[in-house]
Amino acid sequence: MSSVKKTPIAILMALALVLLTLAWTFPHLGVLIIPAFVLLLDISKRSGPRFWRLYLVTALWNATTTYWIANAHPLGVIATVGINGALMAFAIWFSARVEELLWRFPSFRSQRWLHVLPLLACWISFEQLHEYWGLAFPWLHLGNTFNGMPYLVQWYQFLGTTGGTLWVLLVAYTLHMRGTTSKRALWLFITPALLSLVLWYIPQNEDARRIRVAVIQPNIDAYTEKWDVPEAAQIQKVDRLLQTHLGEKQVDLIVLPETFLPEAREESNYGNRPNDRLLHQLLDTYSKTAIFGATTYDFQQTPNVFNRPYGDKYYTLYNTALFRNSAAKTALYHKGKLVVGGETMPFVQLLKPYLGDWAIELGGTSGTLGVSQRRIVFEDERTGLKLAPVICWENEFSDYATEYARSGANLIAVITNDGWWGNTVGHLQHLRFSGLRAIEQGKYVVRSANTGVSSIIDEKGRVLRRLDWDTEGVIVSDVPLLESKTLYVRTGNWIGKVAVVLFALLVLVILFSRFFRLKPR
Repeated sequence: MSSVKKTPIAILMALALVLLTLAWTFPHLGVLIIPAFVLLLDISKRSGPRFWRLYLVTALWNATTTYWIANAHPLGVIATVGINGALMAFAIWFSARVEELLWRFPSFRSQRWLHVLPLLACWISFEQLHEYWGLAFPWLHLGNTFNGMPYLVQWYQFLGTTGGTLWVLLVAYTLHMRGTTSKRALWLFITPALLSLVLWYIPQNEDARRIRVAVIQPNIDAYTEKWDVPEAAQIQKVDRLLQTHLGEKQVDLIVLPETFLPEAREESNYGNRPNDRLLHQLLDTYSKTAIFGATTYDFQQTPNVFNRPYGDKYYTLYNTALFRNSAAKTALYHKGKLVVGGETMPFVQLLKPYLGDWAIELGGTSGTLGVSQRRIVFEDERTGLKLAPVICWENEFSDYATEYARSGANLIAVITNDGWWGNTVGHLQHLRFSGLRAIEQGKYVVRSANTGVSSIIDEKGRVLRRLDWDTEGVIVSDVPLLESKTLYVRTGNWIGKVAVVLFALLVLVILFSRFFRLKPR
């Protein structure tokens, strides 16, 4: 790496940005994330305004790879560039500062394996923050970079995408270390990759029970038709599509997209509207079981952080997945991970006491929505189906989505409306993230996207069938109900938890060194 050490800083920054952008723009170039991070680590060790150099690169990385968010709301790009870029830069900069502090201690210098710990703790803790806080944005997690290379990350069934982040950081740091040969880094890279290729070619379980699924892509424009075309006409369009593709045949499960029913419904009265009965008649014609999205609401007698006044009571809106089983019973689940700015006001619990109902209204086009407090698995006794309802943005949250498999799900249904982003790389990456969820949980994914891309994805993350962007149609396929649980499902994201504890310890070391003037021994 001596040639890198002599390269002008401006060239390093430009090259790092190019590699980061290529890794995220072209699905089979994901491995470029490793040399990109080698350059970022070198930038973090150069003298001068290190944080601002890193921030310039990470901010532009966010801009070049998530620009399509502006199609839904321009403030989204400002947030990713301003906030996410700053957090990324801080994670790398702070890890370098901690490493420099610890370097004063001979015991740290002599144990080379300890040198990478500040980087692992800081960056993985940053990613863990994005899993849970009010401005959650896990899109650019390093483990997600391989969304277009499922053949390389089959071992996510053991460690999840956080394992992928660990892999990138370990290989990059090993390449970056002065005096370290490239052979060690090569083995760190090749060993998981070879394991993945072995797992890739192991045949799937052919004995699993199968059901026939119809995944529908109605292709209704999210900005105009969705809200202007009468709901009955949208239901009739689906009826026409099913008649064309199924005729007189029936399937075991129909999958319709997020917010398929756009008009808000009171949950206690669901099924009484003429359009509800029209939809149920359609579903009973072609299947006894279906999942579809809707906007729903219910009433409360007392205020909370999600509801708003309505006369002498309060109501809460939800982005809901509705499930109708073969016994004609309906169950529901409220989307638990909401889009910041579109569906929720960040930190609404803290802000509502000061902003009042403004904190609700500023949540986006629908205002701040309510959420389900736990994952709900939809079950159908006739088919043996135990369905995980993953609604749009929840698809990006690895540990959150895996909770469905821990609760016994044997099939994943992703219902989404990707039309907000337009025909950009955003909806394609969102599709491929579903493949990562399939690998982690060892389950098939049936994915209905309003405008595309709807698909059938196997447990290895391979897209078996798909409907392209801006087309209408139906995918009919037999899919297995896979009951086994992967190691990742059983253990969860333990790497993230360990990193957060380590980060807290490193912060304590920094504080003690500042206030108590610790000296090396």
